[in-house]
Amino acid sequence: MSKVAASLNELNIIREYAGCWEHISDELKWLDLKIRVLLAKQRKQQPADPYEQLKGLVLSEAEVYHLLDGVEQPAHEHAVVKKLTEQLVQLESNIQKRLGLSNEKGIFLTLPYLSDVFKLTPFEERCVVICLAVELDRKYEKLYAFLNDDVTCKSPTVDLSMKLLCATPEERLAARMSFTPGNNLFKYLFNEEKSADTGSSLLAKTLKLEERMMRFLLESEQIDDSIRSFTEIFLPVDELTPLLSGQEVQAKIREFTWSKHCIFYLHGPLGAGKKLQVKHYCKYLNRPLMIVDLRMAGAQEQPLERMIEKVMREAILHQAVLCFDNFQCLFENEQSRRNVKELFELLKVFSGMIFLLADSFKKPVEFSREYYFIDIEFKIPKDFERKRFWEYFGRGHNLSKEIDWGAVAGKFSFTPGQIRDALLTAKNMAAWHCREGERIENEELYKACYAQVRHNLGEKASRIQPRYGWDDIVLPPEQKKQLQNACNQIKYRHIVYGEWGFEKKLSYGKGLCVLFSGPPGTGKTMSAQVMAKELYLELYKIDLSQVVSKYIGETEKNLQLIFQEAQLSNAILFFDETDALFGKRSEVKDSHDRYANIETAYLLQKIEEYEGVSILATNFIQNIDEAFMRRFNFIIEFPFPDKQYREKIWKSIFPDEAPLGDDIDFEFIASKFEIAGGNIKNIAVSSAFLAADAAEPIGMKHIVAAAKYELNKIGKLLLKEDLGEYNNIIIFE
Repeated sequence: MSKVAASLNELNIIREYAGCWEHISDELKWLDLKIRVLLAKQRKQQPADPYEQLKGLVLSEAEVYHLLDGVEQPAHEHAVVKKLTEQLVQLESNIQKRLGLSNEKGIFLTLPYLSDVFKLTPFEERCVVICLAVELDRKYEKLYAFLNDDVTCKSPTVDLSMKLLCATPEERLAARMSFTPGNNLFKYLFNEEKSADTGSSLLAKTLKLEERMMRFLLESEQIDDSIRSFTEIFLPVDELTPLLSGQEVQAKIREFTWSKHCIFYLHGPLGAGKKLQVKHYCKYLNRPLMIVDLRMAGAQEQPLERMIEKVMREAILHQAVLCFDNFQCLFENEQSRRNVKELFELLKVFSGMIFLLADSFKKPVEFSREYYFIDIEFKIPKDFERKRFWEYFGRGHNLSKEIDWGAVAGKFSFTPGQIRDALLTAKNMAAWHCREGERIENEELYKACYAQVRHNLGEKASRIQPRYGWDDIVLPPEQKKQLQNACNQIKYRHIVYGEWGFEKKLSYGKGLCVLFSGPPGTGKTMSAQVMAKELYLELYKIDLSQVVSKYIGETEKNLQLIFQEAQLSNAILFFDETDALFGKRSEVKDSHDRYANIETAYLLQKIEEYEGVSILATNFIQNIDEAFMRRFNFIIEFPFPDKQYREKIWKSIFPDEAPLGDDIDFEFIASKFEIAGGNIKNIAVSSAFLAADAAEPIGMKHIVAAAKYELNKIGKLLLKEDLGEYNNIIIFE
């Protein structure tokens, strides 16, 4: 009795398969029977052993039978064929019964699953078994070489597969369709590069199972190595961040669950929640999600088309929803544009849901009309929504009690992803500072926020590091109160615009625009620094020489770039000495006047659209066009300091560490030197250097000497008789 027959006797009790290996083992037994039947039908009378002299170079029929079950070839072919056919029918019946029982008990078997997801015919499924066999047992190399009548051809061929599986010419003709390039068998399961034509016909083509398919059949869950670098798979069992916004978008996407031909185009800034929406949708469907980074895929050595084919095969294999990230990169150049067309051609054969993710909207004209194409824009959340995100992601962090999530949300137009990353960065900063419990203070939080900002504002502006606080600036109470009120419009915008509903009433003009006016040196730049430090915002001083251009249209381009980058940076824009750029609109007498007015109008528009802080400084408020006035939230006039405020400035200008002499008479110098705060600062610094050179504390003689130099600069004379009792401390030339 053969080994196959003995195995059949053991199958009197039909039971489910314990696993994939047990099923594949039965399939290999079936293959052995098929080979024996083919051999019995083809056997001719041969001499006893004509190949004795060529042992090792050729394979005899006797050795083939020995490889199959260890016995010599049978003598009566007709009887053998009949017996083998009966055994084959019995084995096939038992396999089908065991597959049915396995399916009822929910036992996962790779071969039936593979056949189901790729829509293989029974013939194609058996072709997979024929190709898998040679990867599991090297005896099949010799068997296939013998059956191919070519000792060098150790792989199955199309002809051999047909001989083993097709009983009639009609079946052979129908089977040829399985080996066409567009068929799933060749498209996804066979390796076309390693399958070669050993002759001039289709029948001579060798068949090689894709390594990824072989590993899957042997119960390997790993993703294809060739796409691992740019592909991620998320399972529906993974924990997800809840949808704190965009629930209505999720509901609408779920309405299209019935449609198998739908492309969703989700576009918006990085971190806006596009991937999260897709993950929640897949969790709702209880299906895996495969995310493909098109930018990284396009950087591979193989053509993008080939990479996408492998991705689609993997998506089919996992029954995953397919998602392509960085779709906008396919519009960067002409070669990328060709990839768009190839991508949509490939997607035509994919019947699953497809998502395209992009940072910006690019209308693809190449998409197939067979698909529903739906674009959904994701915007930066509103102030009150951002506050919810800060509160949610802030849980679990050790936070200072001084942190106000509403104020932070109002200052930084962040996406949820940026908010999450900012908190993680702040936590790392706190750990670096060895703070107890990694407690996050305001300083770390705001630094971490700016670490998330990517902009090129420095190309058109100069960053000013805020160094002054409320105690440093000397202003009348009214002006100081106005500055504080201006800061409050940023601190509490989340309450007014969000909780109190003013957001719905205003389509634009939600930023803060402040006009500082006053003589030079009265504290305008210093006040801008005070606001920046109070609000924990970056301060950029606009270099007007880099903005204004004599060429038509260039000034507008520069302004657009500035406000565009400022929107990304959440920075305070400080336009100093703006009289020339923000002057009065003139009567149109020629083309130059007309264009100057266009520039002014454009600037008015950009200031109103900007949702951050804009500060304009001018020395002469009367030069500012009246049309600007209604655009300003605050107009703060900086008066020339009188004797009282000059004395306060003198006393506050010297650092605590600076050595001051006992002879300094602040009241006297405040009354004698009628100058602004900027000049006082210059005198204080110069007097310090004079004292350092003399290796002595700063005294009246150093201050008076420095004052003389400073007054000369601004065209004022300091006479000896003006110094009264101090007229002997300096030598007048």
